[in-house]
Amino acid sequence: MAQKDEYQVDGYLFISKVDRDLALEEKQKIDYFEEKTKGKNKTMLLNLYDSILDQKLFKTPVGLEYLRKLREELIADGYEESQIRPIPLYRNYSYKTGEEIDVSYVKRRVKPSDRREKKVGYLQISVCFNLLLILLVITMFVITMKSDNPNILNYKKQILNEYASWEQELTERENRVREKEQELSMEAPEESEVITDGEDENTGR
Repeated sequence: MAQKDEYQVDGYLFISKVDRDLALEEKQKIDYFEEKTKGKNKTMLLNLYDSILDQKLFKTPVGLEYLRKLREELIADGYEESQIRPIPLYRNYSYKTGEEIDVSYVKRRVKPSDRREKKVGYLQISVCFNLLLILLVITMFVITMKSDNPNILNYKKQILNEYASWEQELTERENRVREKEQELSMEAPEESEVITDGEDENTGR
């Protein structure tokens, strides 16, 4: 009898050490939650309740009893029973082997509250809106960068291009002047030779 009493937790007598240890772990979680939720508003309590159900933190009667008390506290704070998800029991109490268990009803009942679905909807809308803004900013940036008119984003590029154009034009002008000078320098010796030949002929005559 003393050995069986070792498997007792909060008035529940478990048939194995493994179940007893699981109940003790849940009791530690309950103590932590109660310490952290002191003085918290009903919205925080409902969020905690939904989070516990989503993560399936409690499986033994110890944890389920805490959920029942938390549920009653939420109802006392003004929530309707329809606004609070029921506590699921993920086991068969008929003890019949080979019997198919219909869990569809539990799945339908244990669904996120309308409040959570609205939050998800708002989040999706917000994400889509932010993506649209990002695409709009990228489009404006690309249009601005490709524009021929100087602006705050491409002014440096425009100035460099204009300077390069001036430099190229100046270089072309210098080249044309040099070519002209070369042509003139080539024509000058020819005229000098013509004058010299004429003088020689006059002298001989």
